[in-house]
Amino acid sequence: MNCSLLIKNGRVVTEEGTLSADVFIEEGKIVHIGKSGEEDKAEKVIDVKGQFVLPGFIDPHVHFNDPGLTNSEDFYTGTSAAAAGGVTTVLEHPLTFPLPDNLKAFNEKKEIAESKAVVDFGLFGACSEKNQGEMKQMMESGASAFKTFLTYSPEIPKLDDGQITERMAFLADKDVILAIHCENNDIVNYYTNEMRCLGRTKPEDYPDGRPEISEIEAVSRMTLFAQETGCKVNIAHCTLQAAVNIVDDRRRNGADVSVETCPQYLLLNRTMLPELGVFGICNPPLRREEEVSKLWDCIFDGKIDWICSDHATYTVEEKMEGREDIFKTPAGVTSVELCCQLFFSEGVMKRGLSIEAFADLTSTNAAKRYNLYPQKGHIAVGADADIAILNPEEIWTVDDKSLKQMMKWSPYNGMEVRGKITKTIVNGIEAYDGKEVIAEKGSGRFIAPVRKVK
Repeated sequence: MNCSLLIKNGRVVTEEGTLSADVFIEEGKIVHIGKSGEEDKAEKVIDVKGQFVLPGFIDPHVHFNDPGLTNSEDFYTGTSAAAAGGVTTVLEHPLTFPLPDNLKAFNEKKEIAESKAVVDFGLFGACSEKNQGEMKQMMESGASAFKTFLTYSPEIPKLDDGQITERMAFLADKDVILAIHCENNDIVNYYTNEMRCLGRTKPEDYPDGRPEISEIEAVSRMTLFAQETGCKVNIAHCTLQAAVNIVDDRRRNGADVSVETCPQYLLLNRTMLPELGVFGICNPPLRREEEVSKLWDCIFDGKIDWICSDHATYTVEEKMEGREDIFKTPAGVTSVELCCQLFFSEGVMKRGLSIEAFADLTSTNAAKRYNLYPQKGHIAVGADADIAILNPEEIWTVDDKSLKQMMKWSPYNGMEVRGKITKTIVNGIEAYDGKEVIAEKGSGRFIAPVRKVK
């Protein structure tokens, strides 16, 4: 067999299991999985003996700040970081200026991303107060999903319960997800004001301004709305076992809901905040160490659908606005490059998660939920040749200065990691060679979901 790229001697992770095989790639697609023979010819051969050949990671929750906020990240730097982390497809959320809550802004953002991205990408549209007609047009233009907030956000207006239930009813007969940031706004405002009145404005005080009950209540309410309206809902960046269990219960009762979590909630906890300072501030906040352990139980119980980064970067100067009052710090941490490598290290190498479950949580499940499968999300004949090659034996230390993102900070600096991405293949072309991003700017493609007709 002749092909453009042959990946040899890998431990290929498929939906049927892991096998020792070679992967043949031609014209951006996987054309054969098996053992190569003497007569097989390839323009390029990559020998990955002993390494995992995984479906390219899909990160369905990133913020690349483009357009409007590109002093801290843009689609080139953000997708370069993604490629260096084995991520071959990102779904970018709508916290940008102008807000993509209308067709014009959405299409303009798409054009900007097409000129810069080095991995494939999809775009979320914003669900705002009066854009119901625009949402339909954005769906026709390829919007992956929509996003709304229950708490204040400087980029996107929050919706009240009446507006959310109206919008859920509108979306109920459409094959599209509404992703929701679930924290109770009244509870957050009350306790944040309490912390300030008490003079508790240090990093370690931040979680008490956004207590656990604010997330648990909001998840309960939104999953109830999903069940009653029939809308497909995703609970963004969940941090608590109690909230995950609410999602699981609603699913058992017929609600079409999914739930994600992030590495910061699986590797970090609130006792680390004095050391992390402003660089550990995110919403929802870091939780107690015992809650981190319970969240891992949810992973092993199969209750969490996927891992995402919620990559949200700011300049150092912006983060340092909260040096004297932590509640002034813009909330967000960076990890698109580190997300899946950290999850492999902590989940597979330390805790014994199977490599097949790892692939589901970092690629397959999100691809299926967001209607990218079978084009994306698995290694199979006919699928896009999006592949992450990971060496499980390599031990390395996170060095913020070497990250490919624009702002060189993370809450993981100095952390030892077991398992490293050595190659990233996007549509059959090497995008990351283990040290540098070598993909051409603008080589990433816009990927629209293939929706089911109801």
